[in-house]
Amino acid sequence: MPNTLAHPLVSVLMPAYNHAPYVRAAVESVLDQTYDNLELIAIDDASSDATWEVLESFSDARLRLYRHEANQGAHATLNEALALAKGEFIAIINSDDIYHSVRLARLVTEALQSNDKDSLVFTDVTFIDELGSTVESHPRALGYKALRERCTSLAPHIRLLTGNQAISTSNFFFSRVLAEKIGAFAPLRYTHDWDWALRASIHGGPIWVREPLLSYRVHGTNSLSEDDIWRHIHENSYIQAKALMTLELGMSEQEEPADAMRTTGLALLQNESFHPLALSLYLTCLLSGVDDHRMLALSCRRDNIWILKELAEAASIPGNLFRSVAHLAEQEICIASQTALIEEKDRGIEAQTQLINERDQYIDELRSEISDQNSRLDELYRSRLVRISIAVRRTLDRLARSGRSNL
Repeated sequence: MPNTLAHPLVSVLMPAYNHAPYVRAAVESVLDQTYDNLELIAIDDASSDATWEVLESFSDARLRLYRHEANQGAHATLNEALALAKGEFIAIINSDDIYHSVRLARLVTEALQSNDKDSLVFTDVTFIDELGSTVESHPRALGYKALRERCTSLAPHIRLLTGNQAISTSNFFFSRVLAEKIGAFAPLRYTHDWDWALRASIHGGPIWVREPLLSYRVHGTNSLSEDDIWRHIHENSYIQAKALMTLELGMSEQEEPADAMRTTGLALLQNESFHPLALSLYLTCLLSGVDDHRMLALSCRRDNIWILKELAEAASIPGNLFRSVAHLAEQEICIASQTALIEEKDRGIEAQTQLINERDQYIDELRSEISDQNSRLDELYRSRLVRISIAVRRTLDRLARSGRSNL
């Protein structure tokens, strides 16, 4: 029997929804871990495909299965699984992702050796496609690579402001004690993982294990592929505003305001999900005393009526102004590029106009010269005619005189 102090029980939570092609690989990646003191709690959130049948095909005693009759969403399913967990440590895997075989062993060791045993732990990530092949050119993979590079120079308590390095709840590993401190996952569609990680960072900077121990699958049914701009703007601004309100908990008393502004500002400005106008309005509400429950309600509307969109319409300003600083910067760069092209074309047109003017001037000069030459020719022609006329007259006079003399 394992020593539970050195070999604690790990509860792995799996919210499963419509992932029949992938869920078997996800389950097997957990049950095949080199670390064996685990339980896997899988909850099928009312899938309409064969996800449940795949889950039922396993007979491992460590697997506990549950099923919803109606879909409740990822956050609610996670909260339910968290309440069912018995382990000292909690891990999460979504039903389309894959654990590397030594993941849990490595994370348990990291957590037990850490001075702060209540920190969130996550690892580097590799990206795979529908067939399980590694993909490096996918936009999510490229964005993750850029995010990692931006975060290397940032302090741990600031890193999450520039983006979610964990990528997904599949990358979460934490103690039961931390879970009790943080509380439930919020009912946010896109950012419940990032929100929970930001709340966890209040209690200590996350431990980032720089080894790729999770394969995150990208495919057409990833929720982040859905086009829902206003929901993204509200959710991102809500969780960032909350994080900024509690940021002082992670700062030292000796830190200068200018340094705090520099580090925090750099983290936000490098965040592709930083919506400055929306964030300022959320911060205004929080500073005015609006409680978190009502702020959360603004961020997870079910009727697709969004307060920020209404504000844009009421103020007669383009809704595009609420977009992220990255989007606005991209637009500004595009405008600057288009302006440069227009200016270049204008310079080209100006040069062509100058050439045309010079040509016209040359033509005018040629016309003037031709006119002068024609005038001279006319004058010469008239002068020659006069001389010829005089010569003819003289000749006729001589002939006339000669004829009279003969008579």
